[in-house]
Amino acid sequence: MTTLSRSYTLTFAQSAPTGASPPRTLTVTVATPAALAQEVHRHARGMLGSRSVDVRLDPGTLTGTVLRAHAPVADFALTPLAAPVSAPGPERRTEAVLHGYTLDDLHHLSRHVVHSDSWHTAGDIEERYDAAWYALVEYLLAAAEPPTRRDLFQAGRRGRDASIRQDQQAHGYNHHRPGNGTRPRFEQYWTTAAAHRPPPEERIIDQYALAQIWPRLTPRQQQALTALAATGDYRQSAVALGVAQSTFHVLLSTARKRFFALWHEGEQPSRMWGTDRRVGSRTATAPVKTTRRPATRAVTRRTGRPQQDLVHGRPSTYTNHACRCEPCTTAMSAAARDRSRANGATARRRITISQLADIRRRRENGESVKAIASELRYSDSYLYRLLDGTLKPAQEPV
Repeated sequence: MTTLSRSYTLTFAQSAPTGASPPRTLTVTVATPAALAQEVHRHARGMLGSRSVDVRLDPGTLTGTVLRAHAPVADFALTPLAAPVSAPGPERRTEAVLHGYTLDDLHHLSRHVVHSDSWHTAGDIEERYDAAWYALVEYLLAAAEPPTRRDLFQAGRRGRDASIRQDQQAHGYNHHRPGNGTRPRFEQYWTTAAAHRPPPEERIIDQYALAQIWPRLTPRQQQALTALAATGDYRQSAVALGVAQSTFHVLLSTARKRFFALWHEGEQPSRMWGTDRRVGSRTATAPVKTTRRPATRAVTRRTGRPQQDLVHGRPSTYTNHACRCEPCTTAMSAAARDRSRANGATARRRITISQLADIRRRRENGESVKAIASELRYSDSYLYRLLDGTLKPAQEPV
């Protein structure tokens, strides 16, 4: 269904002594004639910048006067436009559901139930609307005779209240003692029965793993682990087995490594999961003197290795100490050459000092460097670098 709206041209003309401003024209659209004066009043307040204005409209001539403090300040005139404008409005659902009530009736009753309650802080308005809607629809369908609107309204209220109370009960609200916190059973359930607990997989896996791995350990390893679990002390465990403490450490280490290998059977064993802090005796009646020192004290007293003078002329000094002196460089080159020859590489031919002097003489006589290099079976770039001093010739063989 649509609502017909009418548009008008509104013209304001301020009266003297404020008539210096030109007339103002605008278009207004109203749905009913009763709203026309209200629309003119709204624009008059905005034009004059004052809220204390009054509008007198003659419905017959569509003209009037704007008053402020009981004095006329402006005249206005309304001119209807030629064609009315059809504005869309909400579509009414007039089909009857039951007992003469339509869907619009049920909608308005549900809204009335929601807006008349005091549960605005207790739940979402859409949930309260749905609860009221379903409650009054259920009451309407179950009624043998047409119910009154008051009966439907009360049914919606009961459904709304029941839904909110049920939601509060699920969240532990104490209806018997309001303002006293949550109910005791609610607290008991969420702090004990439904409280977070570690999953049982780890405990079950550990028990099954122990039952499967234990028979595959050697008897001596089983005795070492049992003694340590019983005494909780390395020294007493060694005494109980009748072995030296170093032997007990070896038995315990091999038992742990074998356990990890069996735990990760078919996979790469992981590192140790922790460090055993049981050092010394916990149950000894007299303190046992030991030569062990705390690790922090040992580190602070450590002076390091004594500094040694570098020995030049060795390949290790060139590599480890980054020494680039001539003896170390020569030693490194000789070591690299020896390694190449040991791997089957032939020695590189190099031009000697006397050969370089002969090449210079031939070049001065007019021979090209490329021809000399081809004859001597060297690359011309190698000869050029020797001639311009980039490379040094080899020493004369002894």
